[in-house]
Amino acid sequence: MTISTEIQALIALLDDSDPEVFDHVAARLLSYGPMVIDQLEDAYTSIPNPVMQERIEDIIHQIQFSSVLQDLRSWANQEHGDLLTGWLIITRHQYPELDEDAIRTNIARIHKDIWIGINTYLSPLEQMNVVNQSVFSQYGFTTLQQQDDEQRFAYINNMLDAFKGNHFAIGLLYLTLCQQLDLPVYGVCLRTHLILARTKDYVTDFSQIRENRQDILFYINPYNKGLAFGEREIQTYVKRMQLNEDEKYFIPASNKVILAEYARHLMSFINKPADQYKKDDLQTLVDILTAES
Repeated sequence: MTISTEIQALIALLDDSDPEVFDHVAARLLSYGPMVIDQLEDAYTSIPNPVMQERIEDIIHQIQFSSVLQDLRSWANQEHGDLLTGWLIITRHQYPELDEDAIRTNIARIHKDIWIGINTYLSPLEQMNVVNQSVFSQYGFTTLQQQDDEQRFAYINNMLDAFKGNHFAIGLLYLTLCQQLDLPVYGVCLRTHLILARTKDYVTDFSQIRENRQDILFYINPYNKGLAFGEREIQTYVKRMQLNEDEKYFIPASNKVILAEYARHLMSFINKPADQYKKDDLQTLVDILTAES
């Protein structure tokens, strides 16, 4: 029996009412990994059986999410994981068929245009103005209008297609470009907002809170066209929101911390009981990103 024939035979057994039979069949299909997805999808569209369709959906999801978990664990184990790579891995949770090459090509085009205009003779503020000019004027990335779907535009693929994103997506795009340009710019988790910090030197140890805070030249609000501002504005915001002043609102954070906050941000959009599994998945991604190395 060929592998393809065995897979077809297993799929035919997915409507078996015996839980032991189903568990054995599902485990066998899962063991094949991504190679069974095409046949499962074909079966889903050709078999008008709600029970089988639900089971096929679940198996496909488990296979795809297993790939996301494996890739994110590998990324998180790196000392300095590339931000864009980690971002794309998390995006695949929602968009398993994500065209990563197309996204990388689009990012590379923007990066090249900024790189041409930046040199070491510019001041830090002038360098950031070059980034602002390219992202917000040349390419025309904008913030969301009131009627826009914030969840949709929290994802990189939708943002790049429409040239608009919610505050986290715009912030991650800006941060990705700065890191690819080798600029000392880092994310700062200001509760539900992502702001950025431009430092004098590169951060080598994110646990050095006092030193890293003293090294900040200015902060950047990507959602307001890269507006530069100071620590006083953060203090004002914290007071207005009646928050306890926390060091993390002021200091650079690692890419793992930023992406964990991004995953939590995505969780905030999920409210339907039927989608609870997606929330649980994202929590698993958070746990990977926040686990002690």
